[in-house]
Amino acid sequence: MTALRALLQSMLLSLLVLIPFTSHAETGTDIYLYTENYGRYNYSLNGRDFEHWRDDIGGSSTELVKAIMAESGLSYRLRLRTWRVGYERTLERPNYGLYSTARTESRETLFNWVGPIAQYSWVLFKYAGNDLAINSLDDLRTLRVGGYEDDAATLFLQEAGIRVSTLPNDSLNPQRLAQDQIDVWIASDASAYQLAQNAGYPDIEPAFVIRTVDMYLAMNPETDTDKLQRLHDAYDTVMAERGANAIAPTVNAAD
Repeated sequence: MTALRALLQSMLLSLLVLIPFTSHAETGTDIYLYTENYGRYNYSLNGRDFEHWRDDIGGSSTELVKAIMAESGLSYRLRLRTWRVGYERTLERPNYGLYSTARTESRETLFNWVGPIAQYSWVLFKYAGNDLAINSLDDLRTLRVGGYEDDAATLFLQEAGIRVSTLPNDSLNPQRLAQDQIDVWIASDASAYQLAQNAGYPDIEPAFVIRTVDMYLAMNPETDTDKLQRLHDAYDTVMAERGANAIAPTVNAAD
């Protein structure tokens, strides 16, 4: 019995090891897409942190990406995960994509860019009532800045030589701001107000707008050339049909 039990345990362990690989080896799928909960651009329709099916994911960017995929004729899977999961998998795997992704100088060669599909602004937020004045990025060198790990705006500040205290969960930064653990929070006008509201610390206000950025569907550059061309052609067709209004503008207020 002992030998049989050991054999069964070994077989079960082997099956468990194989599960992550077989779940990803979905036959007949051309493209694998990831997104995250991010303002009105992409989000779970069920209010969850993770979604496995495209029908459970909404938002203005999501609807545009779905239209592009339908026009391209490519089969695809869409998952909602954390930003880090989608970002790392897209960097590592051909035929993988991630949206809504800010197109920045430091990321330019990392992806093949389909879009733009949306716009947003990088904003430094302070807690309401704080008389802190920021006139340039140099003013940040003496301030405590909070940010979100691997976020484009956070990376921009870090590359400029500004120290940023980062967290893997951006929803914790409004609390840090309210409790005077940081002076300013680098975030986007696409998500900051909603994050602050959901966290129970809604009294934030913009202190300085850094820049407005276009967001794209970022594809792994080693994706099959024909598939990439079909995506770009599909984007052009969808945009020609929908016009410039298809791209969601920057959100400048807590709406």
